[in-house]
Parts: sequence; C-alpha cells; structure tokens
Amino acid sequence: MLVRYSTGSDGRPVKRALVYTAAEHRIERRSIDPDALRIVEHLRANGHSAYIVGGAVRDMLQGRRPKDFDIVTDAQPPRIRKIFRNSRVIGRRFRLVHVYAGRKIFEVSTYRSIADGTIGNTYGTIEEDALRRDFTMNALYFDPVDNLLVDYVGGYKDMEARVIKPVIPLKTIFKEDPVRMIRAAKYAAITGFRIPFRTGWAIRSHANLLSTASPSRLTEEAIKILGSGRAMEIFRHLDRYRLLPGILPALAVRLAGSPARKEAFFSALAELDRHIEAKADKALAGLLAFVLRDEVAALCAEHPVGEPSEVFRMAVQAARELLSPLNMPRIELETAVASVFIRPESPPKPPRKRRRRRSRGRKSAGQETGESPAP
Repeated sequence: MLVRYSTGSDGRPVKRALVYTAAEHRIERRSIDPDALRIVEHLRANGHSAYIVGGAVRDMLQGRRPKDFDIVTDAQPPRIRKIFRNSRVIGRRFRLVHVYAGRKIFEVSTYRSIADGTIGNTYGTIEEDALRRDFTMNALYFDPVDNLLVDYVGGYKDMEARVIKPVIPLKTIFKEDPVRMIRAAKYAAITGFRIPFRTGWAIRSHANLLSTASPSRLTEEAIKILGSGRAMEIFRHLDRYRLLPGILPALAVRLAGSPARKEAFFSALAELDRHIEAKADKALAGLLAFVLRDEVAALCAEHPVGEPSEVFRMAVQAARELLSPLNMPRIELETAVASVFIRPESPPKPPRKRRRRRSRGRKSAGQETGESPAP
C-alpha cells in the first residue's frame, strides 16, 4: 500500500490518501470497459488527470462487471467537449459531458469543490471531490492506466468491513439531498452491507424530507430500482426505514392498511425480479405492469360490467394516483395498464323502439273524394 501526500499550509507534507496496488485491490482488468479505458487515456494524453469513480469501482471490487462507467477529471466541460468530438455538454445546474462510443454513453464530470457545500457547482480538486461523495464506498478512484485504487475517505476498508458509511456528516447529508436516503437503502439491499445504527436512525428521522425532493429525481430512482433485479429487497429496505411514504404515499397507505395486500405487492416484485433475471427485459411498461397489476385487477373487479373504454380510463387514472408524485411517461403507463387490464362485459343495449311507418299509398280523405278544401 502506498500513501499520497500533498503540501500543507505550513509547507509540510500532509497525508491525503491511501493508494492500493493491483495485488491489494484485486480488480480484474477484464472487468474494465475498453472504451472507458480509452477515454481516461485520452484525457491523460491531453494533460489532464482522470479516474473511474463511483458504482463501477464498487462493483469491480465485489467481482461484478459494471453496467456503467463514470469518469472524473480536472478538465472542465468546454475542454472535455473539445477533446472528444463525439460528445455533448448536458445539465443546467450541474454541467457535465456525455461522451459517446458507439451506442454506449460515458458520463465525464469535473472535480467539484466543497466551497459551497456538497451540492454546489464550483470546480475543485480531487480531494474536495471525494468529500462530496455520499458514502465512502462510492468515493473510491480507480486509475485503469496504472491499475491503482486511490482512497481519500477510508472507503476500501469500509467495503472490507461490509458497512455503508457516509462521507458527509449525518447532520447535513440528508438535509442537503434527501434522495441520498433512497440510495443508502438501495446499496444495503444490493451489496448486503449493513447500515450502522446512527446512520439508520438519521434516515428514519429525516424520512419526511423525501416529500421535498423533485418528482423527476424520485422517478429516476424508482425506475432504476424496478429494473435492478433486486426490487423486492430494495423496497423492503425502503419500508424498513420508513421511506416508502415519501416516494409513493398512496401505495404506502394501501400497504399499511392491509398485510395481505402488502405481501401480495412484495410477491409481485419478487416475480418482477425473476422476470428480469430470466429475460433481461427492462422496458418501463413491462416493469410498471408488475407494480400496477393488483391495483388494476381490483378496479376491474369493481366494474365487471361497463363501457370498456370508460373502465380503462378509470384504471389509468387509478394507476396514476397510485404512482403519484412520480411522473411516469403517459404512453408507458397506459401500455402497462393495458397489459393487465381485465376487459369488462359491455352493458346490454336498451331495446330500440319501433317507429310506425306511414303507408305511402294511403291518401287523405279529401283526395279520395276529389273534394277541394273549403276556402
């Protein structure tokens, strides 16, 4: 193990990070995406530092092949855009760059400063960037060129201890960004790591703050969970830490009022996980169908006879209310409802009244006698 130093204000060397060699971190080279490696190499060749960071490093340390590779660098977005012609700058508040490699997209961001807290947008150093990360296991920087793992916050040892430890102090981490509570529950379910008592207590204490999070961010997290293949276990953690009412309040009320309904819901999620494992199909409409199936079936049972189009409209509205405040795409939602919709019997049509038809050959009395009407 190596140690990385920097110069302190008094001119003396200050220990900043531990650096683990290939023999120590045991990340396999074959798990690194070749295009991610080329992006890092290209940034280095243009005079910049660059690392793979976040979930990809966490997955590789656990022996899994990552699905996404996020890259951080000291190059700022306009510079990154200039280095990579096949890229574009995205975001308004938090600007970063998407670099395209065929059909793959790699997110490249600039080191952020802690001068404005952990949600500011000032560019900074890699040391500051590490202190902005939510949990220590997500604050590990992997150098795929020299095959080194750089750890500023003790994340490697926390992973070995199988514990989810926050980087940011508990008094501010969830106040600054309530969505971090969802991620903590998700990481615990996916990795099997434990959430320490004080962190768990802080999550339960701040659970009500989720109602202040933007619906778009909650929707993004919900979609990731449904497509994770671990949805049942993640939702159980969300329920355990009292986070479900902040994400899906209507669903939480229904589950709290009926133990049987709650178990049916988790059973549907278990079926969803098996479906993803077997088919790897993550179309959003298909994911939502498992969540909405019981709700739609209950509404259809209440209307066994009715105009099908009207009952379908009611089912879509019920699904939208169940998922509120999440803003799922309309077409995906309607497709999901249609896939589990039970068509009601059309109501019998009332008998048609037969109108008496006047005979064409019948003439008026005056015409029959040839008399003219009186003047």
